Amino acid sequence: MDINMKKVLYIVMAFALLLGVSSCGEWLNVNTDPDSPSNQSATEEVRLPWIQYYYGYAWGTANTRASAIAQVVMGTSRTATVGEQALWNPDTGVSTTVYQNWFLGAACNIPDLITKAEEHGAYHYIAAALVVKSMGSIMMADLYGEMPYTHAVGEDFTPSYDNGDVIYKACLADLETAIEYFQKPQENGAPALSAGDIWNGGDVNKWIKLCYGLKARWLNNMSKVTTEVNGLKYDPQAILTALQNAPQTTSENITMKHYNVETASYNFTVGDAYGPNVTYDSSAWGTGQRLNRWFVKLLTDFQGSGVEDPRADKILPSAMYKAVVNEEGDRIVDHKWLRDEGVNLYDADENWLDNRMVNGNLNGYLTLAMANVRKAYAKSLITKYYKDVDSFVAVFDKYYTTDNCAVDVQADSVVVTYKPGAMYVNDNNPLYVEDIKFVQLRSDGVLETDGLAANDMNCYYSGVSANTRRLGFVQGTGSFYVRIDSDSYICTAAEMNFIKAEVLFRQGDKGGAYEAYKTAIREHFAQMNAKLNTWTGIGCGKTARGYDVSFAYSPIPQADIDAYMASAAVAQSSGELTLSDIMMQKVIAMGIDYQNWNDVRRYNYGAGTVGDYGVVYEGMKTPKYRPMGSSTFDPNPQNSRHYPRRWMHCSHETGYNATECNASVEQYKSYGVDNASDFDVWNIPVWWDWDESSK
Repeated sequence: MDINMKKVLYIVMAFALLLGVSSCGEWLNVNTDPDSPSNQSATEEVRLPWIQYYYGYAWGTANTRASAIAQVVMGTSRTATVGEQALWNPDTGVSTTVYQNWFLGAACNIPDLITKAEEHGAYHYIAAALVVKSMGSIMMADLYGEMPYTHAVGEDFTPSYDNGDVIYKACLADLETAIEYFQKPQENGAPALSAGDIWNGGDVNKWIKLCYGLKARWLNNMSKVTTEVNGLKYDPQAILTALQNAPQTTSENITMKHYNVETASYNFTVGDAYGPNVTYDSSAWGTGQRLNRWFVKLLTDFQGSGVEDPRADKILPSAMYKAVVNEEGDRIVDHKWLRDEGVNLYDADENWLDNRMVNGNLNGYLTLAMANVRKAYAKSLITKYYKDVDSFVAVFDKYYTTDNCAVDVQADSVVVTYKPGAMYVNDNNPLYVEDIKFVQLRSDGVLETDGLAANDMNCYYSGVSANTRRLGFVQGTGSFYVRIDSDSYICTAAEMNFIKAEVLFRQGDKGGAYEAYKTAIREHFAQMNAKLNTWTGIGCGKTARGYDVSFAYSPIPQADIDAYMASAAVAQSSGELTLSDIMMQKVIAMGIDYQNWNDVRRYNYGAGTVGDYGVVYEGMKTPKYRPMGSSTFDPNPQNSRHYPRRWMHCSHETGYNATECNASVEQYKSYGVDNASDFDVWNIPVWWDWDESSK
């Protein structure tokens, strides 16, 4: 593509954005002149919410894909984007959506917003633009390492790259400038920030708290930077100082609200609807995502404590099982609830010969039997996967009932008759039978997936028929973090307190760390209850067909919170507290958020090779199925380059900006990187992730 064509593309994309502003004004409560959409008519209050949205969509996609690497999310396919990331066998398909939404949807419009705001003395819009610019730029540096920044938008369509430390330094400076602008009164006639702010409703104090929260987060990302780089270095006191002005309680959280609406316009970059939670589209719209067993165990058996977290039913999806349908086929007369067990990437499940993913993809397309369905599973295949035939037969005792399933062990096969109400995989391969225990992350919406009602966001996807939706057969209650109208948590008191606990622990202040750690957990309970109370208030506790799902949507009782805080899952004294306690509880509180990958990289996954902290992410290890054919990852888990450390650039950069893209990685030639498309790129740490002794 030549420069002129790229310029046309930029203009078309900008025009499409303006059209989007016009058509989607109802959701964001902003509008522009529909008869003459132009760069000049897009005023501050019109442009800002779309910049916020497109940054949010890029961030939401990064959340899912980076969380897969951090062992929170898994895909049903071993060769699709999320599955590949979770198996530490990455592919460039991970990169494009984040790149497109940040640069084409958000970044290209920020200079024009600032110019317009300067004309009107709309200082709060200038400040907000600088904050979002910094958030997107830091995200790109965290994911890709080097990235066009100084010349990223404008007339230069083959911009040079900046190193991550340069981007960090500039963005931290922009936060300071933003704080100054937020504290200035706007000029007369300037639009009020409340007219175009979809995060904080124009609350300048919250924006300032966001600035300090971001500063604390980004400075803390530098925990490995013990030798100054470009004037930057890990500074615990600077982090603690920033935290004093960051969100202190859940009421001060910075969140983006979302909606389950019947009509909406669509994101021009990928065609997804505006309105839903920005991480929902990559985690819970389709049927291909599941949770990782490592993450599930944080909520069901934290560090082997045997304690079930009261947050588990809210975060882990549950599905109907052992269900029975009446003779007329119009009502579910009996059922139980099966909570997601998470996909085990490390070991063989009970009675299996090998890890499930070694044998092939998961089959997530379940079918609801409405008449007797006979399946014959060959014993020769059963014993390929299970220790013996009896182990396979035991699966039906666990996940089915005699009312909806009959098992007949014959000479060469096990014949199973699925009766009305049984959910099964329509395949004769016994490999897939137990996939029923990996519950959908999907959340249905009235527009996106033909949901039953705005307050019924449960999954009814049936795969091959509409019976589950017709009967109200719940295939998944969704997850707290990624239901269609879940809040997006941009900066929270819980996260800030976890950062404080980590910093104080590293300084040797175990008492202060312990208090911050306990506060962080309690703030996360408060954060969840704020949303759970909202869902209960609009009737989400009962489905459109009348089934009780309140266990997944109702607030967590204070007695349950207190019991958990006094349990073995929570350190009961400063002397007991470990860095692992802090960081693994933080994983729960962050949920599906790319910051978890930043933290996991800082402490070298489950290797225990950073400082004197031991293994921070206990139980995390190399996925059993990890194709290494085209990979140059080091085979030794103690080596930092055994792990994914960054993303490779997408084809927009490696193809259309190849000269500059290749130049950006020349600094890594001594580490085996020949060009930006070299697979070695995946295991090169970003600037703050280097073990300085290995440089």
